[in-house]
Amino acid sequence: MKKKCENCGKCCLETEMIVSPSDIDMILKNDSTGLRKHDFTIENEFGYSELRNINGHCTFFEPVSKLCKIYEYRPNGCKFYPMIYNFQEKGCTLDSDCPRTNLFYRDKETFKNTCKSIQTYLKHQLNLDLK
Repeated sequence: MKKKCENCGKCCLETEMIVSPSDIDMILKNDSTGLRKHDFTIENEFGYSELRNINGHCTFFEPVSKLCKIYEYRPNGCKFYPMIYNFQEKGCTLDSDCPRTNLFYRDKETFKNTCKSIQTYLKHQLNLDLK
């Protein structure tokens, strides 16, 4: 089966993807190149780690092939994407920046279950209050 996001990569451009300590640990554990946390993360204005951008794209994005170099152990936020949590509306939505949202989370049950997973991730991995 082909990946739904093949040959796009728009989500990896100018990314602001937050990564949890467990995401960072997973990347470091699976890396064989000697990466350090500061090689692939930055701290945002709220004190959370985000994936670092290099030349306008995520450090793990390969612009020629439009593939993720760490796809097998990519951060949870990347796995959930294009579903994101909208803090103003206190619920999940599909990111309008993604040109192929119609290919993801087509049935209500999958959407609902993934949204619950996102909320659990935000609460327990990033200690965010969703109230």
